[in-house]
Amino acid sequence: MKRDSITFNLNNLPDRQEVELEGGTFELTLQQNELSGVLSIDIVSVDDDTHQILGEPLTYGVPLWYWAAYDWLPAERLVPMDEAGLESSVRIENFQNPVYLLDDDSVYEGGGSDGA
Repeated sequence: MKRDSITFNLNNLPDRQEVELEGGTFELTLQQNELSGVLSIDIVSVDDDTHQILGEPLTYGVPLWYWAAYDWLPAERLVPMDEAGLESSVRIENFQNPVYLLDDDSVYEGGGSDGA
């Protein structure tokens, strides 16, 4: 089943995308640490820029901001993973082919496997 994904321009990092998620509009910025190669995401609420988390590392299969209980965070579970399950890490070489930042909740929307 296809999950919704958020894509970035990997040729022009840091890259910023404004996305509509549950709870509001957010600016997501993808960057890469030049020394370690680690990819990370910043999230900033467009409506209130005091609502922000900077430098969340992309860890394969781990939902972003899983540790945070802020009520302003979107309800969606954004998870770096590939739907085939062939990868086990996130690197610039595999990000967006085949590893994507996926809305892990979108596969469950509609109620069931019959699409109802």
